[in-house]
Amino acid sequence: MMHLHNPASRAHLDDLRDRLLGALGEGPVPGLDEAEARARVERLVDLVQAMDEGRITAKDALEAYGFIRIPGFSLGRWLVEMVDEGVYLDELLDEAA
Repeated sequence: MMHLHNPASRAHLDDLRDRLLGALGEGPVPGLDEAEARARVERLVDLVQAMDEGRITAKDALEAYGFIRIPGFSLGRWLVEMVDEGVYLDELLDEAA
């Protein structure tokens, strides 16, 4: 289970949104117009927010991302980076320490 280090901060969600929009800027998403692609970005941000609030697990978020993904962006790599930066605390890592 992953937990936010600072639950009041939304900076990581802004970072996620910026990175997703950046990935969109690298090329169109096949089968989606610009409005649909931007709506997909917001759905992905909402997905991570649901994880932050404990409504879904990181595994659930990664599985859902497989269905609404944006080419050029890896949610798994982003989550690992956020753990490395201390945004998220990983319960398993905390127990091991």
